[in-house]
Amino acid sequence: MRRMIGTFSLAVVCLLVSAISQVTAQHESAPAPLYQINFQAGDPVSGIGAMPAVRLPLECTGDGTMFITMVQALETGAPPRNLSQYAPSLLLTSISRSGEAHSFPLDQVPDLYDIVQNSDYASDSKVVFLLSAAHGSKPPEAAAGDGAAKSPVERHFYIVRFDRQGNYEKTIQVDDTFHMNHLGLFPSGTFLAHGADRGDHAPKLAMLKDDGTLSKFLDIPEGDAPESAIGTKDASGKGPAVFVAPVQFAGQGHFFYLLQNKTNFPLLEINEAGAIRAIKPKLPSGMQIETLVPSDENIYVRTKDISAGAIYELNPQDGSILRRFRVGKNESGADVA
Repeated sequence: MRRMIGTFSLAVVCLLVSAISQVTAQHESAPAPLYQINFQAGDPVSGIGAMPAVRLPLECTGDGTMFITMVQALETGAPPRNLSQYAPSLLLTSISRSGEAHSFPLDQVPDLYDIVQNSDYASDSKVVFLLSAAHGSKPPEAAAGDGAAKSPVERHFYIVRFDRQGNYEKTIQVDDTFHMNHLGLFPSGTFLAHGADRGDHAPKLAMLKDDGTLSKFLDIPEGDAPESAIGTKDASGKGPAVFVAPVQFAGQGHFFYLLQNKTNFPLLEINEAGAIRAIKPKLPSGMQIETLVPSDENIYVRTKDISAGAIYELNPQDGSILRRFRVGKNESGADVA
């Protein structure tokens, strides 16, 4: 995990704290050493207004900057005119170790409207968003009762790039070869995209060039991903499709880890050449990974079973447990970055 020095807090519903205390080992009979992580609340961060909720998990980059997505509920007010009225308004905000804050508002992106934010990713130099949106000027709203039929809006996927100070840089239209849900950025400028086939909903991984065109699809090893990226209502997979199965990207140098959340499928390590290696975590029987905690080295995962430690440090070579961490007074660790 990246040890962040400063302490920050955001008042309204959630207190965000990021200073990790000195870690002390607990000697007990266990498969791996157990450590205690304690937190201290910091002062409110200047320049960040109140929001009703934040989206988890939190993220941080190699320089210790924390990235927080704040959620503005629809019922608290109308979204900005170019954002979709059918999705909550999300605002990504960064907080540096010195307490400097920057925001990345999508309502400042030119020539796009009815924007739906699919994902975002912060590298050490850039911040990118994967959006679904319509291009051009938003047509005027039809007056109530005028009987005019709405024309269907043509939507595409776009990558929007900001610098780390929150300045908009460019918009890139993406090849619509499959339905994309997640985006990552390699140091070379190549993108990694995850989503689903438009026909049979099979999970898809692809490399995109820096101009948004498809470079190649990646072959996920057989049995290392579900047959469908659409989740079902029952555990047997026979119920009706009701949600997109959750996944998470975590970048580490020249490769990404892909987590297929709350499943028994392995972690997938994807390098910049597009090679995929499966890592099978050696967690206790029945335990599943909730989220990844981005890290400079090794793999840190958060689990739901907090009795044996909320966070596990895994060896990326064989998935063995190196250390366990108990967060505060046995909290879940959901707000650790």
